[in-house]
Order: sequence, then C-alpha cells, then structure tokens
Amino acid sequence: MAAQHQHYVPKLLLRGFLSGDPERALKEQVHVLDLEAGKSFPTSIDNIMGERRFNEFWVDDDVLATIEPWTSRIESHLAPIIERIRARKTLERTQEEIANLAFLMAFQFVRTKRMRLMPERIDAQLRRHVKRMGFDPAKVDGLMNLDEEGLKKEHIRHQVQNLEKYVEIMAEKEFFLMTPPDGRSFYISDHPVVLHNDEPRTVHTGHLGIGAAYIQIYLPLSSDVLLCAYDKAVLGQMMKASDEARNKEVAGYALSKLIAGEIFAAQMKQAIDAARDLDPVAAMIRAIRAGQPIAVGPEQVQCYNSLQAFVAHRFVIDPDDSFAVARDMIGERKSVGQDEQGAEPEDLAATHFSETGVSMPAKPIAAKHGSQARPAQ
Repeated sequence: MAAQHQHYVPKLLLRGFLSGDPERALKEQVHVLDLEAGKSFPTSIDNIMGERRFNEFWVDDDVLATIEPWTSRIESHLAPIIERIRARKTLERTQEEIANLAFLMAFQFVRTKRMRLMPERIDAQLRRHVKRMGFDPAKVDGLMNLDEEGLKKEHIRHQVQNLEKYVEIMAEKEFFLMTPPDGRSFYISDHPVVLHNDEPRTVHTGHLGIGAAYIQIYLPLSSDVLLCAYDKAVLGQMMKASDEARNKEVAGYALSKLIAGEIFAAQMKQAIDAARDLDPVAAMIRAIRAGQPIAVGPEQVQCYNSLQAFVAHRFVIDPDDSFAVARDMIGERKSVGQDEQGAEPEDLAATHFSETGVSMPAKPIAAKHGSQARPAQ
C-alpha cells in the first residue's frame, strides 16, 4: 500500500481557510505561502501541512508502527465541536466543551513539525555553545544527536506520554472567541497554536510556556473565528486597570461635584455605576462570560496573523491570497534565526512547556495600553 500523506494540521481545521475564490474552494484548495522560498501557490488541503508517514515509525527492521488511527479518532471526536463553533460563533462554556477545547488546543500544540524539530534546535544551540567554550561536541556526553527517525520516535513518545498533562494545563484557561472586521481574515500556519505574553521578561514573568503566568494562547478555527485561551489572571489584570482608570476619572469628577454641593451622594453612585456599565473592558468580559465573540479591529488581526507567520515552521495560509503580513515577517524570521546562532542555549524544560522567541511589536487584545476590541454585535 502506498505511504499515506499524514497531516499534523488536520484537514478539519484547514477547511476553515479555503480560498476566497469559489471555484478553488469547491476543490478544497487553499492559498499557501512558503516562508523559506518567499513564494505563494494554491494547492489542495490533501497536500499541505503534513508528510508521508509523519505518524509512522520503525520499531525494528521489520515492524512499522503508527499512531495515525489514534490521531484520526481524536479528530473525529473534535470535528463536531469545531464545526458548531464556526457556524454559531459562540461558546456554550460547559465543562464538557471546555474539556474538548483544552484537548483540541493541547493536541494541536504538541503534534506539529515545529514541535518535532525542537529537540534538534536545542541540540544545535547546545553544540554551538560547547564549541564557543572551546570543547569538541563529539566528546561531550548528553547531547542528543537524533537522526530523523530518532526525532520521530521522540516526538511520538512525547505526544502519547504528555498529552494529558498539556490538556490539564489548557483546561485552566479562560476560553473565548474573537472575530475579525469585514474584509479581514485570520491566517493559519503549520504551527497554529501560538503564544503571547505582555508581561516584561523576568525570572518569573513574561515567558512563553503554556503554563506561564499571564499567557495568551491562540488557535484560528476559521478565517473568521479565532479561539483564545488566556490565563485567568490576564482578564483580572485588565479589569483592575480599567477600574483604576475609570475611578480616577469618573469618581474624581463626581466627588468634586459632591463636595461642591452640585450633586447628592446617591447621584454620585449612579454616575459611577453608569460609567462601569459603559466601560468597554467590562462589556468585553461580560460577553466572554456569556460565550459571545469579541470583535477585534484590523490592528489586532494583523497582530494575530503576524504571530502565525512568525512561529510557523514553513507554511502559512491566507484565504485572501494577500500574505501582506506574512511577507513582512520573512525578514523578521531570518533576523531571529541569525541571532540564535550566537544565543545562549535554551532551557531544556522549554522542550515541553514553552517556546522561545522574541516579543512581537504588535499588541493583542490584552495589551496594557488599551484595545480596540469590543463585544460582537
């Protein structure tokens, strides 16, 4: 039997990003940008974001094992949830739904080509570090030196053994949806679960692990629906900042009127309550808790698309066949790759619970300087 093309970004996700050209969409074609070659092309979702025998490995010279049936069962279980969210653009926020969304994000996070190659990347950094210290890497114990088959076995082992832990971490997040403005589309890349953190980078904060404090995690489900999973402290921090700003402005003004005898205490309370009801952050959090989507502006869409292009292994899909943001990120990716040549080696714990990278210049919804996001109408 011919070797099967096995996806690490499943077709059930890719169908949410079909070409804006109706004829191509009927053929289940997408527009893809190769970030290494800088060239875009249309292709069927059968041919992209997967490899021949990606989920198969040799146990010995005679036995070929596979986890493809396992991944297929997971995808079949998750498909109805994804299709419902795409159609309704709302969350039910039940325990069952949260568990399924956590499973979706965790599984998609761990299964990609980029994740498979992470040990190789860390090993290369360690070898460069050893050389700079004046030693021969070939004579140093503990370096992985995995070939392609070794990387595959390690990746599959990691998926099977650690998926449950990833799900537990994801399930602790606050899940909600975002939608773009008319005429704008979300990208999807070959490593579509992306992480962002607005906190300054210190020993304890600003890290890009799925369990890191104040982490923001994003997975596009379609060109017009983005699934978000935030550390619950992010929303609390947003509410606190909003309350402080509102109290400083509104309460201070009302208090001055009260002292001047122009209003009564009851009127002051009414003014503060009215300002709270009109506060955009409070309205956004009410929408999140009701399962309603948050409508974001063009700048936020550009930011989320830049995250997709920046952390991609190689390919990104744009339903509009524009790739303006992705092409801008090609130079950024090359610059970071050059910087890594002289970087200190990453913490090996990052292999499982974080991804290294640079902070993006664009600001997502939880940016401390404000946001254009609002509850969808």
